Amino acid sequence: MNADRGIALVCGLIGAFWAATGWFSYGLWVNKGPGPGFLPVIFGCFTVIFAIARLLRKDEEAEPVDFRAMIPVAAIIACALAIYIIGFLPAAFLLIVFWLRHQGNYSYKFSVFLAGAIVLSIWGIFGLWLQVPFPTGLISF
Repeated sequence: MNADRGIALVCGLIGAFWAATGWFSYGLWVNKGPGPGFLPVIFGCFTVIFAIARLLRKDEEAEPVDFRAMIPVAAIIACALAIYIIGFLPAAFLLIVFWLRHQGNYSYKFSVFLAGAIVLSIWGIFGLWLQVPFPTGLISF
């Protein structure tokens, strides 16, 4: 499978999710008019149609998938899941350290220092000054 087909498959699954959620959860037609699920169903169906068209197209020049390119996407997904467990600030710290170390090729010492400075800045501005509550997760810090 090449990258174009993988992206088309993922987009098709997302479109199917949009259409199903719009149809079953929000309602397609409510009180003699379009309901809140009308546009998600329309756009979801178009996304599925275009994804199927892309999957059926024959493309001999497409490059194979480089799975190292998926590391940033996996890191973002892992961070989003970690927010529910350890909270926003620790998850952001770990993401920044990972990103600087593996994507930016910085040393561990510099990565930890810069991530700490960024997270402390976020906490100071949003947590202390603006009084914005951060998600704490199951393990609150």
